[in-house]
Amino acid sequence: MKGSAGIGRLSPFLGTWEVKRRIIDRFNRSLIAFEGQAFVTPVQFEEHGDTRSEQATLRSSRTYRLEEAEHDLVVRFPNLSEFIRIDEGASQRVTHHCGPDLYRGRLFFRSLDAWAEMWHVRGPRKHYLSLAHYRRI
Repeated sequence: MKGSAGIGRLSPFLGTWEVKRRIIDRFNRSLIAFEGQAFVTPVQFEEHGDTRSEQATLRSSRTYRLEEAEHDLVVRFPNLSEFIRIDEGASQRVTHHCGPDLYRGRLFFRSLDAWAEMWHVRGPRKHYLSLAHYRRI
């Protein structure tokens, strides 16, 4: 993840990724699976795929804006509010407060072609663990 100005920190992520995510929803006592693709450009992270539960399969997507700062990569929501910052470490802890909900994450950058993220989310109406694996296509 090391780099300089411009798209230096972002360049290892550019391209298309296969995504597999498993969510253990402790609040609703269910297991949810997502499979799809992520597309990373110099300014955006976009993910599309199918989310499956026991009840239904839904088409899902999410989008984040990307911005390189002096020492890290800023991940922003579409409204440009900050979500998290990613630095150059191979393993990182990240935190995001969203109203009464707390998102505690771990990022694991295993190689230029594989990385993973884990989220533990707690709030008044949320309690889940999410683990996603990304592999370059």
